[in-house]
Amino acid sequence: MPTAEEASRLLYLAQSAHARGDALLHIQLDISMLTGEQSSWGSAGNTVTNDENVGYFLSEIEKHGWRLEHTGYTFVESGATTSQRIFGTGEGVVNHGAVIGYYTFRRA
Repeated sequence: MPTAEEASRLLYLAQSAHARGDALLHIQLDISMLTGEQSSWGSAGNTVTNDENVGYFLSEIEKHGWRLEHTGYTFVESGATTSQRIFGTGEGVVNHGAVIGYYTFRRA
């Protein structure tokens, strides 16, 4: 779920676009975060945090006169952590970033 401030902003955007008579509304939300830490053994340990309330928030937008038409997702990398392997060669790499959902709504 977006922060309360971001949710309010996006719902206001949906209301304003509907009041103007816009045919389409396009929003984006962070829906998952990938984090991790380096390991003393040189391995990579990732932690994924998901937002289980995205569907609820999208339903709130539909209550303002919109119908979800299309979705798309992308991973936006924000960095990586590397560590040397103790056994073998090479490095362990842990990527960091967010999965962003792109949502296009059509006027209902």
